[in-house]
Amino acid sequence: MCEPRFFQVQYEINPWMKIGSIDPKKAFKQWEELYKTYLKMGIAVDLIEPQSHLPDMVFSADQGLVKKKTVIISNFHYPQRRKEAVFYENWYKNNSFDIRKISENLFFEGSGESLWWGEKLFVGKGFRNSEGIELKLKEALGVEAVALELINPYFYHLDTCLFPLNKDTVFYYPEAFSSQSLETLKKIVPDLIPIGKKEAFNFAANSVLTDHHVVTETGNPRFKGKLKTYGYEIVEVDVSEFFKAGGGIHCLTGVVAEGLSLDS
Repeated sequence: MCEPRFFQVQYEINPWMKIGSIDPKKAFKQWEELYKTYLKMGIAVDLIEPQSHLPDMVFSADQGLVKKKTVIISNFHYPQRRKEAVFYENWYKNNSFDIRKISENLFFEGSGESLWWGEKLFVGKGFRNSEGIELKLKEALGVEAVALELINPYFYHLDTCLFPLNKDTVFYYPEAFSSQSLETLKKIVPDLIPIGKKEAFNFAANSVLTDHHVVTETGNPRFKGKLKTYGYEIVEVDVSEFFKAGGGIHCLTGVVAEGLSLDS
């Protein structure tokens, strides 16, 4: 995780953003509550030093895709975010990860735009990732990669509209995907559960899964009720100030160890 010491909307690269909209004190308090929540759950959290010229560096999930001790470093679509990856790459190097990179000509935005579902990798396209990036990831990691086209600019990253829960179950916001990608999901996911518009815009899908907990945004009663029927315990944290930059709980969390999600 990365402290939101310099978090602010200084530019507009998605529909959520409005320059100067962030309450810095409120944002820091919310981030700190998420950080303390993980610690209380027994989850070790490493912190990376924020940089004053990189306000979106707080969104750790976007920085790379991890499989065991290999990481594919992100190559951000917008120039405003590209320097963030340098500092995260140094962190990964210092923590003995095998560093890999996609071609400089291709855009790739890490775990914000690619999500593990067992041994399969769902890969978003349409806004931030380059066309065909799933083929590069398949080659680099030796996994089955499934491309899903995003069509709603409010859901520009896959982790804002898709939440893999277990080997059979995936939550999704239907209006975020193209018709072809909806058909793809229906074919391969046995238990595909839609999220309603109100809860989708409250970042329900942008949750973090542990072995038997789901850390999720406050509110979203239908989403949480459904999770409980699958035997998961719900941990609620409000990070709504980060919505103003287009991010939620998952965006703020760079998962780098097995056992916290479905990438083991």
